Amino acid sequence: MKNKKNKKFLALFQMDPLENLNFDSDTTINLIKEAIDRNIDVWIGHPKNLSFSNENASIVAKKVFNSNLNFGKSKILKLNEIDFYFIRQDPPFDMSYLTNCYLLELHKSFNKKPFFVNDPSGIKNFTEKIFPLYFYKLMPKSCITEDEEIFLKMLHKYKRLVVKTLYNKGGEGVVKVSDQNKKKAINEFLEIKKKYSVPVVVQEFLDGVIYGDKRVILIDGKPEGVINRIPKKGEFKANLHLGGQAKQTTLTKKEKKICMEIKKTLKKEKLFFVGIDLINEKLTEINVTSPTGIVQILNLSGIDLAKKLWQKLLKKMT
Repeated sequence: MKNKKNKKFLALFQMDPLENLNFDSDTTINLIKEAIDRNIDVWIGHPKNLSFSNENASIVAKKVFNSNLNFGKSKILKLNEIDFYFIRQDPPFDMSYLTNCYLLELHKSFNKKPFFVNDPSGIKNFTEKIFPLYFYKLMPKSCITEDEEIFLKMLHKYKRLVVKTLYNKGGEGVVKVSDQNKKKAINEFLEIKKKYSVPVVVQEFLDGVIYGDKRVILIDGKPEGVINRIPKKGEFKANLHLGGQAKQTTLTKKEKKICMEIKKTLKKEKLFFVGIDLINEKLTEINVTSPTGIVQILNLSGIDLAKKLWQKLLKKMT
């Protein structure tokens, strides 16, 4: 798509290697294909190919020629020549991820372009499992700790807990524990803490997860689509890659209110494309690094969120 000066827009997707992605269900692939359909120049690059020097970042990237994702030779692109920069690599949110955000933030301090999806400062400051605690009244009872005594107090009070590592994805480092087996619960807590070397989220277990874990996609602060992910029998994690089943659903009045409660912060921090998770009408996560689910929403409801996202982005350029 071209602007009034007949200049073609350029979008860069900083992302994981293509061979690691499922072309049929991946959100990043869907966004790329929609951009190509809109005649936007699309380039892809890996976070390790980002550099910064003399007030400007650059990235070694490859141009995508068509919706089959055929691409050409590598080229160095200056970020101030890019219109839209998508930060789409998956967690873990480790020092490499954080450093990438620092470099992009440095670039942003000297340059007006590109428009980031999402803003690196927002990603850096509001990680998925810590972010919801700014809205603790909307959440199940939760605590971030590595103290065993605090964990035991939570276990005694709520009987069943979910223990989550802070910076991973896709249900990795997430377990359910019960006071029915206190020794096992303590061991699980200590093992996760030791394995990931960070404090953990200790959260009240919600029985309603058997009826689903809703993923809501918000674009520029507005809820635009939702699916319900039902965990497979005997499992409490509803992640689709772990066997969870996507079902069509809608938002309740209370869930819409949750979206409204967080809208102001999302817009202020320039978190343009966000996925939130809701169980029992309670907020459990706010995904800002690489939210997914738009293909499943399209397949179940016919709502094309890739189109909606690009429509909103391009309006910002007019």
